[in-house]
Amino acid sequence: MSEPGRTGRNLVGRMGAELSVIVLGVLIALWADGWVEERAERRIEANRVEALGDNVAATRARLQEAIEEARDSQEALATIAGWETAAAATGRDNVIVEGLLFGPLFTPEINVYDDLKNSGDLALLRNTRLRQALAKMDATFDQLHLHQEDLVSVQQLTLDPFVIREFALGPALARFVGLEDVPLDPVDTTVDTRELRNLALFKLDLVVQLLDMYDEAVDALREVEAAMQDGS
Repeated sequence: MSEPGRTGRNLVGRMGAELSVIVLGVLIALWADGWVEERAERRIEANRVEALGDNVAATRARLQEAIEEARDSQEALATIAGWETAAAATGRDNVIVEGLLFGPLFTPEINVYDDLKNSGDLALLRNTRLRQALAKMDATFDQLHLHQEDLVSVQQLTLDPFVIREFALGPALARFVGLEDVPLDPVDTTVDTRELRNLALFKLDLVVQLLDMYDEAVDALREVEAAMQDGS
């Protein structure tokens, strides 16, 4: 016959052991759930970073196109600024179109970044360097957008009215509007070369400033790419 005290102690010991097993099982289950959730979050983050990388690549391609357009515009404007007489402008329709009518326009492809920022998920990226690089990229694009708006405003309010008023644009623009087979006789015009040169120089200054902003945007995108590689 067992002693009552010993039986009670054995029962308490078994209950304690069983409780320990239960607690340990719960802890392991919680750890497993956390591990699975963390793995899922890492996959989601990796997918987001990959999508951001696609955005950056597309944006760099667009930026390179805008840089080339800006350099073409810069060259044409420099040529116009060097014209000394109205006669010198004769037969230079392409330069007029490229320099005074056309210009660079860059729109970044950052819809993934915008979605992350607007949803608040940007703060969930664990790569601190990447978050900082993306913030710098965003600020750079904001400044670039303001520069482009200045150029567009000057173009619409000052340059376009002057060119429309002073130049025969039919021969220059025919190929852009599908009128190659329609006879378009050039019209002799008298161009105030001082005003023309001043307008060209004014726009040239804006284009040069824009090229500087494009360079800053290139650097910002490179920092984002470097941060992505650093966190991979």
